[in-house]
Amino acid sequence: MKLNSKALVAVSLCAFSAPAFAQVDLPPNARAGECYAKVLVPAQYSTSVQQILIKPESQKIKKIPAQYETFEETYLVQEASFEYVPVPPRYDYVQENVVVAPERMEKKVIPARTETVEEKVMVRPARVEWKPGRGALERVDDATGEIMCRVEIPAEYKTVKRLVVLEPERVVEELVPAKYETVRRRVVVEQATVQRKEIPAKYDTRTTRRIVQPERTEVEYVPPVYDQVEQRTQTSGERLEWREILCETNTKQNTVRRLQQALNNQGFNAGTADGVLGRQTLTAVRNFQLRDGLPTGGLTLATLERLGVAP
Repeated sequence: MKLNSKALVAVSLCAFSAPAFAQVDLPPNARAGECYAKVLVPAQYSTSVQQILIKPESQKIKKIPAQYETFEETYLVQEASFEYVPVPPRYDYVQENVVVAPERMEKKVIPARTETVEEKVMVRPARVEWKPGRGALERVDDATGEIMCRVEIPAEYKTVKRLVVLEPERVVEELVPAKYETVRRRVVVEQATVQRKEIPAKYDTRTTRRIVQPERTEVEYVPPVYDQVEQRTQTSGERLEWREILCETNTKQNTVRRLQQALNNQGFNAGTADGVLGRQTLTAVRNFQLRDGLPTGGLTLATLERLGVAP
C-alpha cells in the first residue's frame, strides 16, 4: 500500500544499513524496516498540594444571657352574680306543596338519527415506472452507466365521508307531569319567657418573673483555618526526540483502517475507514495527540497504543 507523502506532517526516516548516515543525528539502535521521526514531546508537569494558614487560632468571648423563671398566680377580679334575661319566642317553618300547573299531553319532535360512514375511493390506479437505482458501481463520469429500476407503484386511495339516515324524524306525544311549588309558613313553637342567668366570678392571672442564673461570659477557643493550594511545577521542558512511527514501509492497510475507526469512535473526524493515511486522518491524529498530551509530529506507536490499535 502506498501512502500520500504530501499528507505526512513529520519528516520520517526509515532504518537502513547505508553508511552515508553515519555522521548524521539518527535514532539509536534502529532495525531494518522500522521508521522514526523527530516528534515534539510536550513539557511535563507535576502537581503538589501545599497547606497554607488562612486565619490563626484565636479566642472568642461569648456572652451568655441571664436565665429567668416565670410564675403565674390567679386573683379575683369580680364576684359571681346573676341577672334575668328575656327569652324571645321560637318560631319554625312549615312547608306546603301548591299546584302551579296541572299535568298535560305535549307533542315532541324526535329528530332523525344519522351516521357518518367512510368509504375508500381509488384516486389513481397502480402503475409501473422507471426510477434511478443504486448499486455497487454507480456513475463516476459521463462514460459510466446509470442504473435504472422498474418500480411498481401501488394504487392511491382517499377516504370519503357520507351521511346515512338510520331513523327518520318523527312526532310523539309525551305526558308532562304537573308542577308544584313549595310554600313556607312560619308558626310559633315556644312562647316568650324570662330566664335567670348565672354570671360566674371573673379571675385574672398575674405573671411574676425571677432570675435563676445571672448573666456570665465564657472564653471560646477558635482553631486556626487552613486551605490547600495546588502548585504546578515543570519537571521537564518541551523537546524533540526520535520516536518510532508508521510510514510507507511498515504500515498495513488494515492497521490504518482500524486507526481511522478508533479516531472516529473518540470523536475525531478521520473520514471514511478506507485504509488510506491521508491529510484528514493525520489531522485527526494530531488533534488526538494534543488532547491527550502525547508527542506530536508523526503517527507514533504510543498514539496507536493509547487508541488500542495494534500496529
